[in-house]
Amino acid sequence: MGNYFLDFLFDESNDSENAICIDDMFFTYKDLKQKTSSIINKINQLGINKESIGVYLGDNLETYASIIAIWYTGNKYIPFHPTYPSSRIEHIIQISNVQLILSTDDLTEKIKTEIPILSTQALPLTDLAKKENLYVYENEEIVYVLFTSGSTGTPKGVQINYKNLNAFLQSLDNLKLELPKGSGYLQMFELTFDLSIVSILLPFINTGILYHVSMKSVKYIEIYRLLDEYPIQFAIIVPSVLSMLKPHFDSIQLPNLKYVALSGEAVPLELTQLWQCCCPNAKMFNFYGPTECTIFCTYYEIPKENISSQNGIVSIGKVNESCKALFLNEDGEPVSIGEKSLLWIGGEQVSPGYIGNDDLNNKLFMKYGGEHYYNTGDIVLRNEAQEIFYLGRKDSQVKINGYRIELSEVEFNASKALNNHSFVLAVNDNKSFSLKLILFMLKTELSNTQIFAELKKTLPDYMLPSLIIQIDEFPLNTNGKLDRNQLKAIYERQS
Repeated sequence: MGNYFLDFLFDESNDSENAICIDDMFFTYKDLKQKTSSIINKINQLGINKESIGVYLGDNLETYASIIAIWYTGNKYIPFHPTYPSSRIEHIIQISNVQLILSTDDLTEKIKTEIPILSTQALPLTDLAKKENLYVYENEEIVYVLFTSGSTGTPKGVQINYKNLNAFLQSLDNLKLELPKGSGYLQMFELTFDLSIVSILLPFINTGILYHVSMKSVKYIEIYRLLDEYPIQFAIIVPSVLSMLKPHFDSIQLPNLKYVALSGEAVPLELTQLWQCCCPNAKMFNFYGPTECTIFCTYYEIPKENISSQNGIVSIGKVNESCKALFLNEDGEPVSIGEKSLLWIGGEQVSPGYIGNDDLNNKLFMKYGGEHYYNTGDIVLRNEAQEIFYLGRKDSQVKINGYRIELSEVEFNASKALNNHSFVLAVNDNKSFSLKLILFMLKTELSNTQIFAELKKTLPDYMLPSLIIQIDEFPLNTNGKLDRNQLKAIYERQS
């Protein structure tokens, strides 16, 4: 089959069609191809093949062209978000052995590295890439690595190979989405977030238009503006973004939307029902899946009525055709229908593991019945119809605005940066149907503004706490352990 998701590069009939809209400026497929080809030529001149190439993200055509060029030349891409502290980027460069960074920004002051940084804006346009020069990946070759929050205080790199990506795209194709040429697709995700892969590849595979949500804007406002002003038929949206739009639901009507997927977080039933009224013509899905299982590994088509749910959370449905599920107790034994269990996902979409982290690979991945499985850490149960319901996490991992965050990583970096014991709670904000992080620490001479400035040196913006509370001492329970319920009560008294 080859890298069929890049076939659009070689289709002359799409040259004059719009491919991408960024800040209300449209770029055609020819624009995208020319920019991609110029980056391809430079990568080839540098002789970089089967290596890791970093992409420093921006609101521009070059960012998307860079990813396509990396795949065309048989490399794997490693995205860097502009809000990442330099220490985080340097750690990722080292652990993934990045050989080149593509960027439209001057990074000389931000990143300390000896590897070349290529300015993609300055490259001259060249002849279009030829299909006979396209690198064809073997199944086990890595196509991208995404770094997620790690419980040990450092991010962990999830490797996705060609087999994983191809199996996912086949699962997506099995949904039989009817999206004709020229359809509009919302792309609201930073490219460090694996849901962005769908929002990039689906429009290009179908000769559609990708509508990019600018990082310069207030995200939820820009999302609504794009959905309201442009004929967008397909959108994947994180529930916490919808929760910010909730006060305006009465005035929102989006009849153009044909397919809406809610993903990246637990999907609240009440919010879903309210959102359905805003998209009267849309077929709606709940997509579930950790990064280790390639974007999403289960899906639930949400009906207009009688939505399956548990504890106010919409069902995550059933596994994709290329995946399998195990429902095990803490002793690794299968459980019966209706019992709580730990969800393990197996099949062709499951990552080969984390880069350079054998200990974690041995802990979270296993062979079962000859199949490669990943321990999601999610507590679930099944009903008689084999629908799966998400009930919560086994560990201290949470998802906020779609980002996976280990509370222990925030605590580790806060304690190290401030030389002060710190604890983090993830609390429900009932008004917005979302979680927010609260950092508790012993009182210091530093103001909260100064503390935030220190935290920004080691943590990306999405891992920063919403609130810092300095207290005289940490409350303990009768066993002498930290009493998180008392911490929550302190927060509630101050909120």
